[in-house]
Amino acid sequence: MAFLNGTNGPVYYEVYGEGIPILFTHGASWNHRLWEPQVDALKEKYKVIVWDVRGHGKSRCKEDQELNGEIFIQDLIELLDHLSIEKTVLCGLSMGGIISMQTAIMHPGRVAGIIAIGAPCSFRFNKYEQMMIPIQRLMFNFIPIKAFARAQGIYFSRYNPSNRLFIEEAVLSLTQKDWSSIWSALTRMDCRERLSTISCPTLILQGEHDIIIRHQQEYMAQTIPGAKWEVIENAAHATNRDNAPRVNELIKNFMTETAGKVRI
Repeated sequence: MAFLNGTNGPVYYEVYGEGIPILFTHGASWNHRLWEPQVDALKEKYKVIVWDVRGHGKSRCKEDQELNGEIFIQDLIELLDHLSIEKTVLCGLSMGGIISMQTAIMHPGRVAGIIAIGAPCSFRFNKYEQMMIPIQRLMFNFIPIKAFARAQGIYFSRYNPSNRLFIEEAVLSLTQKDWSSIWSALTRMDCRERLSTISCPTLILQGEHDIIIRHQQEYMAQTIPGAKWEVIENAAHATNRDNAPRVNELIKNFMTETAGKVRI
């Protein structure tokens, strides 16, 4: 176990292997264990870093701390500083994807490439989101965390039944207050208007059955300069676990063909 004593409190992280660094950021309500299939596939060749985003897993909030996107990004940059990593590839799923993109926008000198998996660029992308997100913020103040964990476990294990135990355990590690704060912070993040300023190589991965974010993927691919967009078969929102072999193949190709050419 390793912790960074950051400005916003302790940040939990794990490091595997040596080589070009790639930092993985998980989705909302989950934790660093999301990336177990990628750690196993990449640690022999690359320096693989996984961490718990503030409010998740072992990266706890300070008492009465109000979360926001700036805190998530500050924690990420402080983790890179702590590990003496000047520049890295960022790979993020869902919440982790928007954190990665926003970090590349705010700190372009620190990011050699982005792999955004099932990632939104905004939570106000269309009229439906503009209407539903405020309602969801209110609802999550009342839904019991046990019911929420069970529903997530069932829904996100349709294409890989082994997802269920990990997801339920991750969500149950949160309190209702934790999740309400996380969701409120996440859904106020928005990098849609600045996607065109991302200058590093970018790979967008989308599960073919991921109805949560697929309406944004074409726009992101067209707006981020030079971005590549791949649809992953037999996968939904937990894309990296639903079809780990294909996701790992594409990550390795990206690291070899693109990030490997960038001096880090």
